[in-house]
Amino acid sequence: MPHTPAEPPVTDDAWVSALTERLSGCYGISAVKLAFLGGELDRNYRVSTTTGDLYLAKLQVRRESRTDKKWQDDILAHVADQDLAVAVPTVVPNNSGARSTVVDAGPGYGRLSVLNWVHGTELARVDDHSDDLLTELGATAARVTNALNGFPPSDLPTTHHWDITRSREAIQECIDADPYLAEEPYIHTVLQWFDEIEPLLSTLPPSVVHQDLNDNNVLIETRDGGDQAIAGVLDFNDALFSVRVAEVAIAGAYAMLRKDAPLAALGHVVAGYHGVNPLTEDELAVIYPMAVARLCVQALTWTTRGRTNPTAYGSMRMRHTLPTLQLVLTIHPDDARAHLNAVCGLSTSEKVQQK
Repeated sequence: MPHTPAEPPVTDDAWVSALTERLSGCYGISAVKLAFLGGELDRNYRVSTTTGDLYLAKLQVRRESRTDKKWQDDILAHVADQDLAVAVPTVVPNNSGARSTVVDAGPGYGRLSVLNWVHGTELARVDDHSDDLLTELGATAARVTNALNGFPPSDLPTTHHWDITRSREAIQECIDADPYLAEEPYIHTVLQWFDEIEPLLSTLPPSVVHQDLNDNNVLIETRDGGDQAIAGVLDFNDALFSVRVAEVAIAGAYAMLRKDAPLAALGHVVAGYHGVNPLTEDELAVIYPMAVARLCVQALTWTTRGRTNPTAYGSMRMRHTLPTLQLVLTIHPDDARAHLNAVCGLSTSEKVQQK
C-alpha cells in the first residue's frame, strides 16, 4: 500500500516558532516571514529575511525521511561541483559547520536543513511552454544524468514508491489500497503497455538518475526578449541507481501535462536529451510506455491518498494528470515510438500526427 503521509504531531504554530528560533540561533538568519510550501514527506518553507535574502528550510519530521539525511546532503554537494548550466540547491551549514540541526517543537522533533534559494518559476505555474523550452528541458535532464555520474550508487535507496521501473508494483499497491480502481479500464491498458517493455529494462544502460524531474522540480525564467529558459532543478531526494532512460521518460511525462498535443511535447524533450546523450533504439522504445505508466502512478497515488488524507499538495499534484493520461492513451505505443525515432533522426518515418 502506498505510504500515506500523516500530519506532523504538532501544530503549524509550534513548528514555525521552533523553526524561527533555530534559524536565528543556529544559522544567524533573521526570518521575517515563513511561507509553507507543502511537501510529500517533509515540511518545506520559503524563508524571507530582514536582509532581503531567501532560503529554503526543509524540516524532516518523519523517521523515514530523517534516516535519509546524509546521502541527500551528499548528493547536493556532489551536484554542486558539476557544470549543469542551471542552478541547484546548495546546503547552508549552521554556525557549527554542520549540515543540519535538530528542531524540537514540544512532543515532536525534526531535522532542519537550510538551502540557498533557487530563483525561478515552477514549470507547473507557467501556462505555455515553448518548443525550445521543452527541448532545453530534455537537454537539462541529460546534463543532470551526466552530473550524477560518479555518485556512489551504494549510498542510495534501492527503490521506493516512485521508482519508475517498478510502476506495475506501484499501480498494484494503489489498487490494493482502493479495489474500486481495478474497474478502471485505462489502468489495464497502462499495465499492458508497461508489461510489454519491462523485459527490456534490465538490458538498458544504467545510471544514477534524479528520478523526479516533475513540473514542480524544474524552474524556468523569462529572459530579455521573452524567451523561456530552464533556470534551476530542485529536489534530488528521489534519486536512484536505475536505467538512464528513466530521467527523460519522467521529464517527458510531466511535459505532456496540459498539452493538446502531448506526443509532440514529449518528442521535444526526447530530442533535447538525445542531443546531449544519444539514446539507443531500445531506450527510445521504452520511453512512451514508461512515461504513461508514470502518469498513471501519479494519478492513482494521489487518488488513494486523497481518500484517506486529502491535502492541498496532493490535489495540486494530480489536477491535470488524469485528463492528460486519458489523452495519451489514444496514441498507440508503436506510433509514439516511430515519432520518437524520427525526432532523434533514427528513422525516416513520418512524424505521427496527434490523434
